[in-house]
Amino acid sequence: MADLEKRISGASTAEKVRLNKQLSAMQAQADELRAYEEKIHHLADMMIPIDLDDGVKVNYELFKDVLAKIK
Repeated sequence: MADLEKRISGASTAEKVRLNKQLSAMQAQADELRAYEEKIHHLADMMIPIDLDDGVKVNYELFKDVLAKIK
């Protein structure tokens, strides 16, 4: 992101628009990753025991906030 910011300062108008879009996308991804990391960290701190004999649905329910929805 720092590289993009440097490139934006010396770019032409059209190039600035394109680079700003890239920078915005990267910032959104970074924010999403930080939020996900906080959720994962919280779950890891809880040290939730997993019993594989319970099955996928039961164990999936324990971690539903960070896993994809079951179809």
